[in-house]
Amino acid sequence: MQSKSTLYELLRVAPWASAADVQAAYRREMEALEAQRANLTPQEFAERAQVLRVAFSTLGNAALRADYDAKLRSAEREARAAAITPAPDPREQVRAEALGLRADALSLRADAMLARAELQGTMGRSAAGLLAGASTVVRAIGLLVVIGIAAFGFTRCTLAGSAEQRAVAEKRAAEQVALQDYFQTYGVRPANMAELELMEAERRRRENETRQAEQEQRRKADEQRRWEEESRRIGERVSQDMQRADEEARRHAARVRELKFEEEQLKLELQVASGEAERKRLELRIKQLRQRIDEL
Repeated sequence: MQSKSTLYELLRVAPWASAADVQAAYRREMEALEAQRANLTPQEFAERAQVLRVAFSTLGNAALRADYDAKLRSAEREARAAAITPAPDPREQVRAEALGLRADALSLRADAMLARAELQGTMGRSAAGLLAGASTVVRAIGLLVVIGIAAFGFTRCTLAGSAEQRAVAEKRAAEQVALQDYFQTYGVRPANMAELELMEAERRRRENETRQAEQEQRRKADEQRRWEEESRRIGERVSQDMQRADEEARRHAARVRELKFEEEQLKLELQVASGEAERKRLELRIKQLRQRIDEL
């Protein structure tokens, strides 16, 4: 278990959520944060918004999300390895402590023998006896010192061997956890770490190829969609232009008909006109109408 929230937990989505789900979750969380803005200081609001943006930019990008998932899996493997690391053998520790105590006891015994020799010398033993006793004591002390040194060396060797064994055991446990984790994640059990690394490299290569293919497919789909939208806009403009042209043509035809009707009316008035001035006025009006019709 991780002590900090993951980016998935911040956006409240599952690790297998799609890109659309991640985007929808980001919008939902930003809306919720915006609703709480009145209860937050500007700094708190900016920090939370920045965290949400980092989560979305990471999980919304396929490459960044793959790297982030790999880091999560690595952290889980390390936590599992630490949980199953074998503890030091208590029997070895007890044995080392016993050897240390034995060396201390031998040293104390040597001190006691030396004190006894000195006491016997003060009681008036002869010089020859004192020398013999001192020689015996010196030999005993030398023997005890040799034994103590040997015990100390044996203790150091035992502890060093135990530490080396623990290191080897921890490495093997970590490898077993990594192999088991890979099997549970992908359903394939590597024989060793070297094979796991090769399989992981091949898997990442296939993922990159798949991701690139998906990106290329999305790019083509976006281009097709843009082309369709542009074609639809062009078709709508052409249709609107045609409608305006039709309306303009109808208005022009209606105006021409109105002017011709007015011309016919003036011709009828010209036929029944009696005065010369009236006839000239009507003829001028008819001429102007014909000019306007020609201009249309």
